[in-house]
Amino acid sequence: MMRTVEVSTLGRCAVDGTAVANRRAVELAALVALSNGCVHRDRVLVELFEADPAPSSLPTLAMRARRAGIPLGYDRRRACYTLDGAVRFDVVELLRLVRAGDPERALDLYAGPFLSTSQSPFAADTRAGVEGALVRAVLARGDVALMTRADRLVKHPELSEELVRRGADPATVSLSRSWLSGLGFPG
Repeated sequence: MMRTVEVSTLGRCAVDGTAVANRRAVELAALVALSNGCVHRDRVLVELFEADPAPSSLPTLAMRARRAGIPLGYDRRRACYTLDGAVRFDVVELLRLVRAGDPERALDLYAGPFLSTSQSPFAADTRAGVEGALVRAVLARGDVALMTRADRLVKHPELSEELVRRGADPATVSLSRSWLSGLGFPG
């Protein structure tokens, strides 16, 4: 039986629980995972780099992903990066749970923003997309307790506005995250 590699991208960058220093390599692998396991080289260049990278940039990132334990491959015939083994990405699982209508379990997975220090177009779009999808799923549920829980994790104006509209104290909604952070709790 093949072992599944666990990749964390929400709130941290880790492979099988071990922190990975090269976030760009994990970012490349996440792009492949969010593209159903195969993404064309040209799309990778557009999504990960704002300028023309050196010719060795992508092969180097792929090598670093493999060194970190992610089975990332390259199909020369199709010019695509692929996932060549069993890999589970937290971001893929969270989005699956949101699509399945299970925001409670999705919130359980949400440990923070997607690769928070990555500045590529892909990372910024994915961060916004994950948080937006999660917030929309929570709002659709209409459960104030769930909204309050989400508001402690996700900094999103729609969520705060809805809580205030439903009677929450505006100061409490805006301060809850900073107060919890000050006490050493996530959020």
